[in-house]
Amino acid sequence: WPSAQTAMARMGGLFVLYVTASAVAICREAKRQTISSQDVLNALKSLRLDDMVEPCSLHLEHDRANRPKHAPTLKKYRGVYQGSINAWYSQISIAGQPIHLGSFAAPEDAARAYDRAIWSKLGTAAAELLNFPEDFPESFKYLKNPPAPAPAPA
Repeated sequence: WPSAQTAMARMGGLFVLYVTASAVAICREAKRQTISSQDVLNALKSLRLDDMVEPCSLHLEHDRANRPKHAPTLKKYRGVYQGSINAWYSQISIAGQPIHLGSFAAPEDAARAYDRAIWSKLGTAAAELLNFPEDFPESFKYLKNPPAPAPAPA
């Protein structure tokens, strides 16, 4: 069985490569760089695999309807952008050159990474650029509107 399973997996991979190559050719004919689901369906038709077009179309429609949408963010952070559904990226720009800081599960974590990096690179000049100035008490004297001090625990 293992050799039969390996052979089937390999044939499936080759089939996908073949259909993808046909979809890429269709995409290039249309002078586009990114293949679409319609290109894949057209590739199946061009390969005379018409009996696979309808099941694939139904699957694509189902996938599109059930795919999670980008969750709208309530607050935007400086230096943070959403890459994929569950990934947030942070970067700073020094002298016009972007410096990628990493990917994070939460936008707040990415914003804090931005704050640490911008504070270490620019020092006090970064005070107005911080997302969370309360994380940098030494920045308060450089802020136009410093945050109110946190109440002392009782």
